[in-house]
Amino acid sequence: MKKIEIFLVVIIILVALTGVLYQQKVESEQKAELVLLVDKAVQLIDENGEAAFPELRSSEWVHNDSYVFVWQLDGIRVVYPPDPSGEGKNMTDLVDSDGKPIGKLFIQTAENGSGWVEYMWPKPGETAPSLKITYIKKAEYQNQTYLVGSGIYI
Repeated sequence: MKKIEIFLVVIIILVALTGVLYQQKVESEQKAELVLLVDKAVQLIDENGEAAFPELRSSEWVHNDSYVFVWQLDGIRVVYPPDPSGEGKNMTDLVDSDGKPIGKLFIQTAENGSGWVEYMWPKPGETAPSLKITYIKKAEYQNQTYLVGSGIYI
């Protein structure tokens, strides 16, 4: 009887480990896709400046719950596909549900070149916050510097 119990425990551990590894693989693939999307948007802005903004508002740049957004480094949001009326607002003081200063973190991340910001944010249509990670990268056109980002819920 003891051998059967040990065998079952080993099987349960292996199944759980397989699930964790699969989830990590999926997250890694999602993050890689996000980096490619943001890199493509940065390239578009680096080549065309503000002329790229109308294209970035199009459906090509929106994927499920993620989209590409653009801010100036002073915190002014200039591209925000889910709600274009939110463009022109200063987002520097944006905080997540835990009070984390994500507006400032987005700007700092862009100033450093690129990186990830992790925070709690409600999914569209929900009120309870979920873990979200956003990839931020700096774009430059002539004398203007922008931050370009896109995020996914984990």
